[in-house]
Amino acid sequence: MKKLTFALLFAISASGVMAQNFSGSTVDERIAHSTGNNEDSIKTAKGYITMFQQAGANKDYQDMYINYTWLKKYAPFAVNGLYTQGPFMFYNLINAEQDQAKKKQYFDEMMELFDLRQKNLDVLNTFANTKSTLGDVLSVKAEYYNWTAPAVLGKDFDLRESYKNFSEAIKMVNEQGGREITGTFLQTFFLVSDAVYKAMPNTTREQYLQDYLDSKDACEKMLQLAKEAKANGDNEKAEKLLATYDAPLAAIEQIFSQSGAADSTQLIAIYTKKFDAYKGDINKLNSSLTLMQQNDLDDVDIYYQYAEAAYALEPTFTSAIGLAQKAQKDGEHEKMLEYYNKALELATSDARRGAICLNICNGLTKSKQYTGALTYAEKAIGYNPDLTGKAYLKMANIYTLLGQYGEAIGYCDKAGEADITVSGSATRLKENIQKAQANQAANDKARKAYDDFIKRQKAEEEFWKGGAK
Repeated sequence: MKKLTFALLFAISASGVMAQNFSGSTVDERIAHSTGNNEDSIKTAKGYITMFQQAGANKDYQDMYINYTWLKKYAPFAVNGLYTQGPFMFYNLINAEQDQAKKKQYFDEMMELFDLRQKNLDVLNTFANTKSTLGDVLSVKAEYYNWTAPAVLGKDFDLRESYKNFSEAIKMVNEQGGREITGTFLQTFFLVSDAVYKAMPNTTREQYLQDYLDSKDACEKMLQLAKEAKANGDNEKAEKLLATYDAPLAAIEQIFSQSGAADSTQLIAIYTKKFDAYKGDINKLNSSLTLMQQNDLDDVDIYYQYAEAAYALEPTFTSAIGLAQKAQKDGEHEKMLEYYNKALELATSDARRGAICLNICNGLTKSKQYTGALTYAEKAIGYNPDLTGKAYLKMANIYTLLGQYGEAIGYCDKAGEADITVSGSATRLKENIQKAQANQAANDKARKAYDDFIKRQKAEEEFWKGGAK
């Protein structure tokens, strides 16, 4: 940048930032707020804005930084790009810098910029083309911190700080709204959660399990929006949402499956230890039941103890399903049906009853009562046709377990056609079934070849025995 000369030493306006409202304002008016209503100072500041933007377009981040520094000091409300483009500028400066002290300086300034944007967000929103929430800002801060802090801080980098940033961002978006949390953000958050868990497995396992459920649930909710978009004829939006959230959902599930966090022995020990503290709290009991169910622990004694305690405090469909599964394990068929029917009765809508039928389908599948499981998958569709795709996916799993691969593949196809939210899962299951089918065909071929060999061998033995007589 060629340095500009200007006549005045600009003074920051004495009026309070939070009192400002720049709705409908021009760039000139926003510059004047901080520099004084002086024609030369406004012209000078606009020159810095132009050079800041041009340097960014040219990827000249050093020049961009010089202009940024001036604007941040003398015209902090001139353009929103100061706050939205600034972090990317610092990211590139940090990556290109060899001197560790200079890297740290850029990193600290970047974090300071995020803090300043949070502080001034209400004012910035009065003239921004796209309004932002605090959750939006914290989300961006979490990602930039995670991308840069390990290289800058080295051995002083603390995973817990990165995790805290992500958690605060998600909490803020959930509480106050904001632009949707992208699938890549959720995937990165879960990778950080996974790293924290691996570093401190004994103290963070339960939170890690909750992070898994929350991340998975968030992706599934966005895929539900894809389904709604497709139903409304907006195929472009549906495909975009599917592309944004299906792959991260698959990655999150894979990361979790490889973590070992769902080790049954460890989880049973955790929930056994917490039972006395939780048994008087219906919310903690039901939350624990859900977590255990999600992690395939709905057929162990501690799960049944939680279900009994929860049902005694306040019968819910969650605890009723738990008692039904206990009765099923004990061979009490009539009691099992009684509690399953109670679970359906405690539901407040057909939509919920449909979801409960899928839960019952899961329980029956685990106990190898496949005919009953298929029946409840069909019932789920009857209660809530919106669950057709999910029910077909359950049926595909059941037919896979029965070794009826052709039937299973057919239901995978039906699931994907009925519900875009499960199309990715259906495709992955179909690929696994086809592999199993190919293996079975190879095994059958090998078995047949072996049987034919034995037959020939016996025939030869009989021939030679006959010839020897």
